[in-house]
Amino acid sequence: MRIMLLCSPQLVNSNYRSYQPLAAAARLGGHELLRNAAGRALDPRELLSCDVLHVHRVASIEAIALVRRLREEGIGIVWDNDDDVAALPRSNPHFARLGARGRREQVLGIAEMVRLADVVTTPSEVLAAKYREQGAADVRVLENYLPREFMGVGRVAHEGVTIACLAGLEHRLDYEQLGLRDALARVLEAHPDVRLLTIGHGLGLDPARTEHVPLARFLDLVRTLARADVGLAPLSDIPWNRARSNVKLKEYAAAGLAWLASPVGPYAALGEREGGRLVPDGDWHDAIEQLVRDARARRKLAKRGAKWVKGECIADHAGAWETALRDAADRARAGAQARSAA
Repeated sequence: MRIMLLCSPQLVNSNYRSYQPLAAAARLGGHELLRNAAGRALDPRELLSCDVLHVHRVASIEAIALVRRLREEGIGIVWDNDDDVAALPRSNPHFARLGARGRREQVLGIAEMVRLADVVTTPSEVLAAKYREQGAADVRVLENYLPREFMGVGRVAHEGVTIACLAGLEHRLDYEQLGLRDALARVLEAHPDVRLLTIGHGLGLDPARTEHVPLARFLDLVRTLARADVGLAPLSDIPWNRARSNVKLKEYAAAGLAWLASPVGPYAALGEREGGRLVPDGDWHDAIEQLVRDARARRKLAKRGAKWVKGECIADHAGAWETALRDAADRARAGAQARSAA
């Protein structure tokens, strides 16, 4: 097959939902993979020579028109999304940037893409159910898995205990509502050997005790996390968070960290077997305190997490992505042939 990829190259999520899995699927089946790049428009001749187009998130008026044209030509469409745009909270930086009109257009565009696609993919059962209700013909839940570069990364030796907070700016609400800043400040005050590693969202705590990384290069992420011992993944219980993926816990586990997470959405079914503990609202300080004090528990959880993520590599699940692409191409081709025969 000839596969074309259309996504927003600047999005970190594009690595999980497009670049990495499609490259693995292409290698698995010996397919040709083409993709758009920042600042370069798609060549219509390339598009029309493809068997299937994979679209991650993009649902603009122009993209919808393109998809309609390609469907007429018998080219398969796989559309993927990993965020519940209709539930975008006001605290999210994109809420104000999009404005009311932009949010409405995005929701309508997604609904149209869902109906047009031959196959819809998402890492979330919550989103899958919504897309089926919107008229998607074929929805498949494909989790976010880890690139091979994340596997087998060695721990970085350091003194004391380091707590990692990997959080985009949209997680500010979670940290505020669940009192994480106060809980961490209390832990730092009680334990002079504890340090923080914050990636993305900074907490504004003691700079002498905090290493802040505003943005980590995707393939360097697990190596950066490997400098820590415990990873935090708080989620407030709102619709937006219920549709998230569980990949952050996989990242922590791959880096050799024990993790603590909210029992919300994608994390609710995970626990000590996967290398961490679920923390009810209000219990964050005590949960962090327990792991800071108990090195044996941290090692035990990290060992379990390492065992779990051995089966969470993208390459080991590439077949599901290849099948989705192939099925979309076959369905579109059959539809075009039926229209020609009629």
